[in-house]
Amino acid sequence: MTRPRYLLGAAPDARLEEVLQRLSVQPAWQPFDERVLAFVRRFSQRLLTSPEIRRFPELAALGHWFRGAQLRDLAQRHAPQAGDHLLLGRGLAFHLAPSNVDSVFMYSWLLSLLAGNVNLVRVSQQPSEGQDFLVEMLRSTLDEDVGDAVRERFVLLTYAHDEQLTRQISQACMLRVVWGGDATVQAIRAIALRPTAVEVCFPDRFSACAIRAQAVLEASDAALDQLAADFFNDAFWFAQQACSSPRLVAWIGTDEAAEAAAARFWPALRQVLARRQPQDSEAACMARLAASFEFAAAGLARPAEPGMPAAALPTRLRLESLLDAEARALHCGHGLFLELQLPELAALAAHLSDKEQTLAVHGFSREALLELVQVLPARALDRLCPIGQALAFAPTWDGVDLISAFSRKLLLPPP
Repeated sequence: MTRPRYLLGAAPDARLEEVLQRLSVQPAWQPFDERVLAFVRRFSQRLLTSPEIRRFPELAALGHWFRGAQLRDLAQRHAPQAGDHLLLGRGLAFHLAPSNVDSVFMYSWLLSLLAGNVNLVRVSQQPSEGQDFLVEMLRSTLDEDVGDAVRERFVLLTYAHDEQLTRQISQACMLRVVWGGDATVQAIRAIALRPTAVEVCFPDRFSACAIRAQAVLEASDAALDQLAADFFNDAFWFAQQACSSPRLVAWIGTDEAAEAAAARFWPALRQVLARRQPQDSEAACMARLAASFEFAAAGLARPAEPGMPAAALPTRLRLESLLDAEARALHCGHGLFLELQLPELAALAAHLSDKEQTLAVHGFSREALLELVQVLPARALDRLCPIGQALAFAPTWDGVDLISAFSRKLLLPPP
């Protein structure tokens, strides 16, 4: 069995058994305890005022999300409505964070902390400047007075994939939160929890955007540039690896309008790419190229722009069949987009399944959105949002109210 490497909350040579014992005896708190609120507010302030934050715009979004005003609103929405029960954290929560989005472990941990839990978080061993920056911000906040109350209620560690270590922690926890691909979720689910524990899993998801073609044709140049910039934020902040980043672009309207809108939109996006200069490694280029060949060989998609250089950024492929499991599996991210044209938004439902999480939209009436929702397959889509908000975190994620899932109701006798 390998030894974990502690990043925060335990001495480098601490025995895992002792760490788990220390965490397990900590009492669960009521959600939104003032001690926790003070710590999270201060962490948000430190994050947003750090000169280094300019290098990590996605982490600025994290700091903004946990600012004081947002915490007050969140606490009010989850305030008990009756005197017959009390909300409490579940106890020790074990979070397994993904490697593709640095900030996910922070949202998971901070919401669990706000829900009243003691937390142990395993992060990826994959090097990341963003993760290192977050750890330093956490360390400095824990060293302040506001860190006194939560310092003994949190351990951040990393270790190579080790089933025995994961089993040992799982047997101690009351809540296990798994963020990762389908294979990761299946492997972790095979490791038993104690009978009174609960589990919340966030597996692989696939996301899309839908654009009303006529809205693009009618947009001013300034409005089009803003739309392209918003789309960039959704798709390129995490190299299209985030579960909510769009990989499918559906043009809604007549064939002629869709072609004309695409001919306006993609050049506008290339201008944004030229300004923002996202990282595009040789490995990413090769991934797009290989995926394009595989889509073509399977008869699933063909180039949407004949004559464009192979593995151009973005790489556009026209989907020639229903979006199915094979098409989702072949998609590599890194600036590859599947496109399709549909006469109306409701027709998109035939391409969706329980794997689709987010649909970013532009140019539609609420009535059109509701028409789509009413014909969706079971479990398809957990959120619809404007383009530019696909990566915006919410306390309800994948259809799960995280504060409610991370806490429990203790029934009380009538007053």
